[in-house]
Amino acid sequence: MDKGAESVNMEFFTKLETELQESINKILKHPFLRRIHDGWLNKSQLQYFVKQYSVYCRYFPRFLAAAAANITDDKTRMPIIENLWEEHGEGKLAKSHRILFDAFAASLDISGKELDEAEPLPTTRICCENLINLCHDGHFLESLGALGPGTEFFTNDEYTIIAEGLRKYDFLTEKDIEFWTVHISLDEDHYSEMVEAIVPWANTLENRYLIKTGAKKAIDLEILFWDGLEDNLPNR
Repeated sequence: MDKGAESVNMEFFTKLETELQESINKILKHPFLRRIHDGWLNKSQLQYFVKQYSVYCRYFPRFLAAAAANITDDKTRMPIIENLWEEHGEGKLAKSHRILFDAFAASLDISGKELDEAEPLPTTRICCENLINLCHDGHFLESLGALGPGTEFFTNDEYTIIAEGLRKYDFLTEKDIEFWTVHISLDEDHYSEMVEAIVPWANTLENRYLIKTGAKKAIDLEILFWDGLEDNLPNR
């Protein structure tokens, strides 16, 4: 791809990020996320949050795997595979992100059995099932839009808010919240690498539409996830 075309395609991403920001702010400034940041939730309410987030956490590697399966060239697939590899602890199961999340849950006295048996809220189920369907059945550019500008673009900011809040609970240590802090260090790279892989594809109106549609769907579904947590918060 020549420099002129690359510049035009990058301009599309810059404009897309600006266009998405209003919706992203609905997540970053969401009442439930602010409750976590402010240390407002009590332990049982934190457990409620963790059980619901565990559903999303367990789906996430499947989103990546489903998206990767639909990508036909190695270069575009590579950042998804790298992300998936890191999700699995780079081959060390004890360092897999799901294991780190389970350790975080255990620090809040939630057993693995309780996570396995956690009943998703309808909004949690809708969020996760629609995302897996998008990644599995949609065009690969739609799934890359969902996972890139629709997720990884702001995960660093989102997890920073959560980690700052969790540090306000004196019964949690830095080791306990490793799941969140690990992602803060990784997800900025995930996004830049994904954009680099997608940029060559943003060369037609149809492709740009697919990328933008996937991003907007993912953000709307995540807003629904947080709305469900807020609306069903016990003992508020």
